[in-house]
Amino acid sequence: MTRKILHAADIHLDSPLRQLSQFEDAPVDDIRGASRKALQNLVKLAIDCKVDLVVIAGDLYDGDWNDYHTGMAFVKAANQLVAAGIPMLVICGNHDAQSKMTSSLTLPKNPDDSEIFLRTKKPETRVLESIGVAVHGQSFHLQHETQNMAIEYPDPIPDLFNIGLLHTGLEGDSGHAHYAPCTRNQLIEKGYDYWALGHIHQRQDHGTADGPPIVYPGNLQGRHIGEPGAKGCVIIEVDDRNRCDYQFHALDVLRWFLIELDVSGCASVPEMKPLLGEQLRSLLVENPESLLAVRIELTGQTELHESLRRSVAHVRAEMQSTCLIEGQERVWLEKVKVKTSRPKQATGRSDFSGPLLSLQHVADSWRQDDTLMQILQKELAAIEGKLPKELAATSDDPAFRFSDSQWCEEILNDAISELQFLLLGGSQPGGQA
Repeated sequence: MTRKILHAADIHLDSPLRQLSQFEDAPVDDIRGASRKALQNLVKLAIDCKVDLVVIAGDLYDGDWNDYHTGMAFVKAANQLVAAGIPMLVICGNHDAQSKMTSSLTLPKNPDDSEIFLRTKKPETRVLESIGVAVHGQSFHLQHETQNMAIEYPDPIPDLFNIGLLHTGLEGDSGHAHYAPCTRNQLIEKGYDYWALGHIHQRQDHGTADGPPIVYPGNLQGRHIGEPGAKGCVIIEVDDRNRCDYQFHALDVLRWFLIELDVSGCASVPEMKPLLGEQLRSLLVENPESLLAVRIELTGQTELHESLRRSVAHVRAEMQSTCLIEGQERVWLEKVKVKTSRPKQATGRSDFSGPLLSLQHVADSWRQDDTLMQILQKELAAIEGKLPKELAATSDDPAFRFSDSQWCEEILNDAISELQFLLLGGSQPGGQA
């Protein structure tokens, strides 16, 4: 008997899109509705593929709802699955922990009249006799769950395909908060056939060659540039000997990409546009059905460095025009970041004299002084508590990375470059941006 099980996680239904209103050209409606559309795509995939079970490993929601339409979107999805005879089992993660959610709606029951959500007080096992599957799992009661929940999961049931459903920051291998910590070996030692994990938004398999798959499917829909590429779920196929394999299925509506554009050889902004066009065409071919949101990082050593930094709005407009031409309204430019530097021969020019030469000597000594860099990092960190929440280091895409020494070094280099620019009288050789 072959069985199919759909494993998804981190849907973050109606997750807020931060700072979206600042972009006049943003496809606001498409982005705001992306998580709901991705959930609808999941339901369609489950029905079309005739899966036997859907499991969601936490963070179905993104916290308490602003209105009941968020809850109704899930009720509708659950009802469609139940009507198709497909049971669904869900655990709460840190974003939809019982302690955080104050809103709720009555949900449909599974075809066997069982509840969709697994309980919070201790792990439980749901046995689906008709398909020979046992699901072991536990919902978060507290948002900041710091206990190892996996060690309390029950033993596997012989002759059934045993799934461990868990929301965890496995071994701390994450940029996310470390919730419900456990190790890979602890999961392997449980003796389950498959671990359906959630919490990490990047698709990963921590299984070993002789152990069970330990799978993060990633989130269902990327929400910002820190979650790039295709997003979706996996479908597990289980044979009559309880051996399994799985395959990824993309379900996202909007797909995020970072484009690094080396502009070292460009003498003007117009010369950068063909380089961008080439990368956009490749992305459009590789992602033929998706709306693309791109961030462009201009890199390389160029005489245009200062003028690019001073005319970001103009540069963005030029890049956006290329996105419109190449993308036929399928590409939205989220942001342009100038991460170029002045050519080494320019920063160490032999014709520097007087203040410029003194600044160059001081700058060279600063770059080689680790103690000074630590002082700079400490001084910059002092303003962290004064920043608005959306700019803080805890945000998804922080503007200020105080604990990152490389970022602090970039700040120092930018300051030196700015001083050189001013001492040169504000002129910029090598063409205008």
